[in-house]
Amino acid sequence: MKSKKITESNIDDSIFNANSGEWWVEDGAFKALHSFNLIRTKFLTDAIKSYPSKTLRNKKILDVGCGGGIFCEPLARLGADVTGIDTNKKAIQSANNHAKSEKLKIKYLNTDLANINNDNKFDIITCMEVLEHVDDVTAVIRDIKKKLKVNGLFIGSTINRTIISLVTAIFFAENILNLVPKGTHQWKRFIKPSYLKKNLIIENFNHIKFEGLFYNPLFNKWKFIKNKSVNYIFSAKLK
Repeated sequence: MKSKKITESNIDDSIFNANSGEWWVEDGAFKALHSFNLIRTKFLTDAIKSYPSKTLRNKKILDVGCGGGIFCEPLARLGADVTGIDTNKKAIQSANNHAKSEKLKIKYLNTDLANINNDNKFDIITCMEVLEHVDDVTAVIRDIKKKLKVNGLFIGSTINRTIISLVTAIFFAENILNLVPKGTHQWKRFIKPSYLKKNLIIENFNHIKFEGLFYNPLFNKWKFIKNKSVNYIFSAKLK
């Protein structure tokens, strides 16, 4: 029997396949993700300060839903041992090609989280802009827990389910500003921070932190804010 892909996206692959050549065009279809790198890298490096070494060097990182490797590359440049996984074959091909052109040693796999060996533990698992697309968030958290070392960090970003997010993250972002391809998001799959926190606690995570995020499309810049009504980023440590 074929195993269920718990991180299977609800997006038709044709959406990302149609933009497969855009992953490393910084002002292209994924320009918001490129600018997002600055703030999510800062969030991760701040979170790692809870480790005695206070650095990413030699830390084993798994980036779930890595796409074309936009977030994997800065982590590799900071000295981390990075593995990126994605179920989209063309995204992984783009990630591999770009890493080679930059002479970066990153392991990319065209696979699902469920297929990663639970004995291969990671110091950090990242899941950026992925949870709002999966069928079963609870199952993803449970599987991430199995693949983290004790005191390992789970870091991710997603979208809150509010009326404001319906208007901004779908209507404006997809239909007016064309920040992401149309059909990328389904509002019913957006995740309230309270729901996410509850599931993290159930799965034995603590030191849970949430930060709101704001994206300015005019300047293509992100910043941290207190309000978590649309985008937010989080970290949690496995006990």
